[in-house]
Amino acid sequence: MVKVRKMRVEDAEESAKVARETMEDAWNRLERDYYPRKALEFDMSLLVPEKYTKGIQEPNDFHFIAEEDGRIVGVATGTILRGNETVGGLARLGGICVHPLYQGRGVGKALLNHVVDYCRKQKCHKITLYTLQVLIPALNLYLKLGFVPEAYLQKEWWGIDFIKMSKWL
Repeated sequence: MVKVRKMRVEDAEESAKVARETMEDAWNRLERDYYPRKALEFDMSLLVPEKYTKGIQEPNDFHFIAEEDGRIVGVATGTILRGNETVGGLARLGGICVHPLYQGRGVGKALLNHVVDYCRKQKCHKITLYTLQVLIPALNLYLKLGFVPEAYLQKEWWGIDFIKMSKWL
């Protein structure tokens, strides 16, 4: 049974490892002919324990992990853009990943539902995310949980197209 909770400092190293392994696997299976290797390497350079440790301490950032049998099997991170307000705002899902051995078992759904519930409690009006058109399993999950395509961004980053999706809360 998967359990989702806030990431703690002692989770940072294992969380970064899970995120890197997941990104590498997704690139090999789904993105290789679409997403440049140099972009993957850049993204993976940001998935380090120090970044998670710092982010955990930021009041407008959120970091959640999914655990199964005491092992971290998924990670979701993001931020709430509040301006000068202390509640509400626009939530941006920065990343969500599920270790390849645990995909297709409801872990991503549990993580994303947790993020949505958290953002509702924070009085956010909307959650946005960016994804790639080749990440069909992720797109299907987002659509199933009520996210809708909001924009198709041509050659947005690294010369490739992204899809911006959102969910009103």
